[in-house]
Amino acid sequence: MRRSRNLILSCLIGFFFIFQSCEFGVERRLLKKDWKQIKSLGKLTVLTENATLSFFEFKGKRMGFEYEILDTFCKANGLQLEVKVVDKLGDFVRLLRKGEGDVVAANLPIALRQERYFAYSIPYYQTYQVLVQRKSDSLLTEPAHLAGKKVFIRKNSAYEKRLFTLEEEIGAHIDVRYMPTLPLAEDLIEEVVNGRIKYTLAHENQARIAKDMHPKLDISTRMSFEQRIAFALRPRSKALKEQLDAFLQSYIASEAFVQLKKRYFDYISASPTEFYLTPRGAISPFDVLFKNAANKYAWDWKILAAISFKESRFNPNARGFGGAYGLMQFMPNTGPQFGVYPDSSPEAQINGGMRYLVSMSRRWKNIADERTRLQFILASYNAGMCHIEDAQRLASAAGLDPNLWEGNVELMVKKLDEPQFYRSEMVRCGAYRGNATNYVATVLRIYDRWK
Repeated sequence: MRRSRNLILSCLIGFFFIFQSCEFGVERRLLKKDWKQIKSLGKLTVLTENATLSFFEFKGKRMGFEYEILDTFCKANGLQLEVKVVDKLGDFVRLLRKGEGDVVAANLPIALRQERYFAYSIPYYQTYQVLVQRKSDSLLTEPAHLAGKKVFIRKNSAYEKRLFTLEEEIGAHIDVRYMPTLPLAEDLIEEVVNGRIKYTLAHENQARIAKDMHPKLDISTRMSFEQRIAFALRPRSKALKEQLDAFLQSYIASEAFVQLKKRYFDYISASPTEFYLTPRGAISPFDVLFKNAANKYAWDWKILAAISFKESRFNPNARGFGGAYGLMQFMPNTGPQFGVYPDSSPEAQINGGMRYLVSMSRRWKNIADERTRLQFILASYNAGMCHIEDAQRLASAAGLDPNLWEGNVELMVKKLDEPQFYRSEMVRCGAYRGNATNYVATVLRIYDRWK
C-alpha cells in the first residue's frame, strides 16, 4: 500500500515538473516575440485602459492620445493595431510576458524600479501629478495640507507611491484609501465630481480633460515634479523598442504631433469672426441656411439650430476635444462622410449636419413617438450610436424599456462610467464618461424655448 502511494506521489511530482517545464518552455518562446515576429503576424497588440488618454470610443471613432500615436506607428510600418483593454495594473506585466500584448499604453510614468518587468520607449510626453478636488472656499493649495486627509487613489499606482513619499517629506500621515471596484484614475475623478469622495490624484494632462468636462473641479494644486510618460515593452523586445524609439524620435518633432496634442490638451473654441453677425429678430447668423437644409427633409429647422448653438454657439471656426470642428462639431472621421471638412463653408457644415441627423433618424425609425425618437437621435449625435446601443442592452437586462429614453435608457447611459456596468459582456464600446443625458435635455430645452 505504502509502495503504491509512493509510486503515485512520484508520478504526480514527475507530471508537475513536466508541466512546469512545458509552461516554462512556452513562456520562453513567447518572451522571444519581437519585431520580426510582429511583422510576420502583421499586427501590433497594445495593452491599454479604457481611459481618455489611452483608448476609448467616441462618436463612432476609436480615440485616445496614446492610441493615435501607436496607430500612426502601425500605419507607417504596414501593421494592424489590435487593442486589448486591461483593467488591472498587474495584468499588464502578465499579459506582456505571455506575449498576449506587445506594448503597454496606460499613461505610464517611467519608473526605474520597474525595469525588471518593463523596457520603456523614449518618453513622448511630460506631465506631473495634481490633486483633484471640487472648487470650494476650503481648497487645499499645498501638498502639506493633505496631512490627516482621506485621499482615494489606485492601488500600486504612481499616485500611491507619491503619497507614501509625501508622508515622509511632510512628516505627517495621509489617510490613503483604495476603491477596488473603481480601477482607473478617471473613475475616481468621477467620484470627486459627484461629491462621493473629496480628493484623488491624477496626472495633469488627464485631469485637464476632466476639468473641461466638469468645470466644478479644481486641479491647480501640484503634487509632484515633472514625470516622463512612455510606452512599456518586454525587456527582451529590443528590436521593437528600436523601431518604436526611432519612430517616436521623428514623430515627436513633427507638426502632426503638435496637432495631436492640440486636439487632446490644447484645443480651443476659436472666436467667431465679425463677419457672422446675427440680424435683429433672428436666432442666428445662419437662419436661412438652417431653414434651407431642414426643409429638404421636412425637419423643424430650429432643432438643427439648437444643436448648433449647443455644439459651437454658432461658431463655424470652433474647435473641440479630439479634433471636433465647426458649427456642428463633426469629428475628423465623420465629417468627410457628409462632405464637411475643417475649412468647409457654414452652408456645407449645416447641410452635412442635417444629413448626419437624418441618417441617425433612420437608425431609430423603430421608435414611434417623435419626441422619444428625437431624444435617441440627440444622444447618439453626442455620444455615438454604439454607447447608446450599449445602454439599451443594459436597460433590457435591468427590466427597463430599451425604446424609452426618460427614466429608462438615460439611466443606463449614466451608469456607463461605472466599472460594474462598462465591463459587462453586453457593453461593446466600453466606458462612456460624457454628458449625453444633459446634452439631450439642454438641446430640447433650447429648442422648446425657440418653438
